[in-house]
Amino acid sequence: MSFFIRKNVSKRKKPPVRITNNNIKKKKTQNQADDEISSDSSESDHDDQQPYSSESDSDKYITASEKKVQLAKKYLSEIEEEERRRLEDDDDDEQVNKNVLKRLKDDVLDQKGQLKTKLAEGLSFPTDIVELRNRNHVKAITCTVISSNDKYAYSCSKDSSIIQWDLETCRVHKSLSYNRKRPQHNPTHHTYPVLSLAVSDHYLASGDNSGLIVIRNPITLDYIGSLTGHKEAVTGLIICNESNQLFSCSKDKSVKVWNLVDMCYIETLFGHQNEVTCMDMLQKDRLVTAGGMENMVRVWKIQDETQLIFNGTGGSIDTVQKIDSAHFVTGSDNGTVSIWGTLKKKPLCNVENAHGINHTNGQPNWVSAVGALANSDLVVSGSNNGTIKFWRCSNNFKSLLPLFDVPVKGFINGLVFTNDGSRLIVVIGNEHRFGRWHNVTGVKNSLHVIKLNFIKK
Repeated sequence: MSFFIRKNVSKRKKPPVRITNNNIKKKKTQNQADDEISSDSSESDHDDQQPYSSESDSDKYITASEKKVQLAKKYLSEIEEEERRRLEDDDDDEQVNKNVLKRLKDDVLDQKGQLKTKLAEGLSFPTDIVELRNRNHVKAITCTVISSNDKYAYSCSKDSSIIQWDLETCRVHKSLSYNRKRPQHNPTHHTYPVLSLAVSDHYLASGDNSGLIVIRNPITLDYIGSLTGHKEAVTGLIICNESNQLFSCSKDKSVKVWNLVDMCYIETLFGHQNEVTCMDMLQKDRLVTAGGMENMVRVWKIQDETQLIFNGTGGSIDTVQKIDSAHFVTGSDNGTVSIWGTLKKKPLCNVENAHGINHTNGQPNWVSAVGALANSDLVVSGSNNGTIKFWRCSNNFKSLLPLFDVPVKGFINGLVFTNDGSRLIVVIGNEHRFGRWHNVTGVKNSLHVIKLNFIKK
């Protein structure tokens, strides 16, 4: 017998299966898959049965466009009922349709912020004037802005202080001051005269004579960050609420664009050949700037990267203010108040010697500030002759008619209307906000809140 052949050799049995965690997991996954299949099958069975719904068949299968049409018809019917009740005449359908059409047009313009109203003719002489004064404003107040909800007013002065005023109580809410007797280096505070302010729902920006821009929280005045880039004094600031962009102009002849979300620089707009003294925003991504001694006004189209040049009639154009998206008003050091339109390169209307002649030197009084109630025909101007002049725009902005004068002693460095048009904030200083060429003695640096009363006709 061969050596390799063995007798009585039995087959080997398979070793017993060891129970491990992997085997248990495999079994579980298989069971879960079976459960999922069974649940799917049960769901398919239930899908055949439609659940109870309170909606009717017509509402269930309506499209989004048809739903909009239904809401529009409902809105029109409500307006028509209101107009019929107001007219108290259900038979005059033609007049009702005219009123409904006018109301719809007004609603669209109001949503766009382009609704123009004539208020100047019904304005009565103001008698309620409140003076706001604080010891932190030792030197001349240079600028003021108002929050979007008309709750707070902010003012800055040449002593580097910023004050937040509560317009409901007419008292100081918070203040930031710089102690010049004990100077300390603090990067969160201004150490130079603050010349410009801008406010939005989320930011408060301030620019000083050194070119520094400081961003703060508009409610708490907490420091957020600083923006540097201007080589000379920042003379104007504007914040766009829609894009959270900051626009600044300076005596270094430039206009800069900043991003407030990322706190960074975007671009510089060049074109002015002299100091840029003031700026305002006509609409989103469209600015208007005053060129000072250049005697020019420029309208900047940010998205198109173009600019329009408007030629003045002489003197230094030191202040500019928006009337509506297509018109603005300017004031010059030769005593001229001008109304401009974006479709014409020359002023639509000029009022020379608007504040009279200075008897000491025989020259026209300097128009140091102008203001306008947005989308209306009411314009105001101020100088150092002791009066604030109220004007009415007429004849499609081709003429400017005087209404009355309000006596206020001092240099008028700012005129700002509240957003609801019920009050006018006047910035009063003993000298001009840019220099000390003329000092009015016996004047206390303060803000005057003038309550406006409009008579409905």
